Amino acid sequence: MNTVSRALRNKPDVSERTRASIFHLAEELGYVIPQQPPPDNDVLKIGVLIQDILNPYYAKIVQGIEQVLWQERANFLFGCSYRQESREQDLFSYFCQQEVDGLLIGSVVNPEYILEQLEKISLPTIALSQRFQEGKIGYVVNDNRYGAFLATEHLLKLGHIRIAHIAGLDSQSSAGERIRGYQDALTEAGIAFDPILLRTSDNTVESGYYLAKDLLQFVQDISAIFAYNDLLALGAFRAIREAKLKVPADISLVGYDDIAFAEFFEVPLTTVHQPMLEIGRKAAEILLEKIRGNEENPHQIVLKPRLTIRSSTSVCSRK
Repeated sequence: MNTVSRALRNKPDVSERTRASIFHLAEELGYVIPQQPPPDNDVLKIGVLIQDILNPYYAKIVQGIEQVLWQERANFLFGCSYRQESREQDLFSYFCQQEVDGLLIGSVVNPEYILEQLEKISLPTIALSQRFQEGKIGYVVNDNRYGAFLATEHLLKLGHIRIAHIAGLDSQSSAGERIRGYQDALTEAGIAFDPILLRTSDNTVESGYYLAKDLLQFVQDISAIFAYNDLLALGAFRAIREAKLKVPADISLVGYDDIAFAEFFEVPLTTVHQPMLEIGRKAAEILLEKIRGNEENPHQIVLKPRLTIRSSTSVCSRK
């Protein structure tokens, strides 16, 4: 049924022989074949699957995607999983039912499921902000290990030794890469990694708040917190303030992403800037090339982040 539909809509992935047979049978059955533009003028339909549009990080990436697809006069279907595996799978199935020409996927809860499904179908796909270990899917990411190294190194240079890290979701490759960057910076400075300083979050403001509260309550000698993203840092800021502590006098705070309002925090946030707009644009451009048959091998692009130093970090005051 899928082949019949695609043939009647002049999709390019149906052979001319099959298309001719289907058109002939349709005419015999009296089916009125709708007028379609030539295949070269066919409007592309792109599926976009991300975690959470309420996260300004993803909103900026989608802006980059939209800029490219608008220029190409392509349509896109958009869905958020909100970190729910069942919803993620439902959205993937929906995109397939809608016969999208290509798929852009942000960080997913169950990458194994996505890989398994993509092996069954021929659907051009590019990942955003997540590397798939098998290397079968092209991706556009920022260098998470390097970015986390920069953040931790900055705190170490300010004299901080007891640096906590509020990490991202375990299922995200970026979370593991940032943990490695954090640990590598500690190792290079001759400081042993202490597991008690590591917490795993769900990437939300609320999670940052409760995990920072837990750290401040049970680990008394923390002088700095490095958060997986700026939203976690925002939650941590509230927990620090409720503990009657000050940023950065008592606790230095570093985020990641450099979302639009990071510089408008009550204390402007030191954070790792990653090129979110460029990630979205490049991913969309690569996907369109792949759909047109110009990209055969998985395209893997790693963009360099940079540290943006603001007022939330200062020299460690603890002896």
